[in-house]
Amino acid sequence: MTDRELAAAAARAAAQLALARQGDAGRVSAKDAPTDVVSEVDRAAERAAIELIARERPDDGYLGEEGAERSGERTWVVDALDGTLNYLHGLSGWCAAVALEDEHGALAAAVCDPIRGELFTAARGDGATCNGAALHLAPGPQTLDEALVATFLHAPKRALPGVIAAYERLLAEVGSLRITGSGTLELANVAAGRLHGWIQPATYRWDWVPGALLVAEAGGRAERTDADPEWCIAAAPPLFEPLRALTR
Repeated sequence: MTDRELAAAAARAAAQLALARQGDAGRVSAKDAPTDVVSEVDRAAERAAIELIARERPDDGYLGEEGAERSGERTWVVDALDGTLNYLHGLSGWCAAVALEDEHGALAAAVCDPIRGELFTAARGDGATCNGAALHLAPGPQTLDEALVATFLHAPKRALPGVIAAYERLLAEVGSLRITGSGTLELANVAAGRLHGWIQPATYRWDWVPGALLVAEAGGRAERTDADPEWCIAAAPPLFEPLRALTR
């Protein structure tokens, strides 16, 4: 099994477990905000993905959003249920995501959306696909006032210096903003040409790495800024610098 295939298998295992247990999530608790929640299903899905990875790649490390961690020369980054609030409320817009990083960055990734029946995968230098079909960013707008851009904002992010001002500029400059509640799935949709861009401050590694590789391998730009707070931006090339300028 290749790394790309293993990423896909692990993401699919997590997503299928979550789908089977939707409506029976068990105990739910808040993390860093009242609407940033974790359920027993999040933890069970993470275990399903990690157990598969550990069995197939016993020398690799891993890092899971819900606490699974082991060091290794390479690291599997796991967000077994991204969009938990959507999931708990019976909404679409949640997924499972897995990526592999080495010393050069993201090497392979997979994002499984079980509601739409879509499996996105990518490997460094080998392109991105959805259900086996190659992904390429669709020709889109050249300016932000025509763009459809996704983002996310809740209390901890609003409290960061400069973030509110940056969002005021986003509201003024971007044609239309979307907040769907699953950053990874939004990044997959940028790679699929359904969205033109994506931007968030202070993004966790597991919310960025899998989707960023999809965007990069589909022909987009996906980069972290060196500002404080750090912003993560993914977009079609003509829109990347205009989006980054709004964060300054």
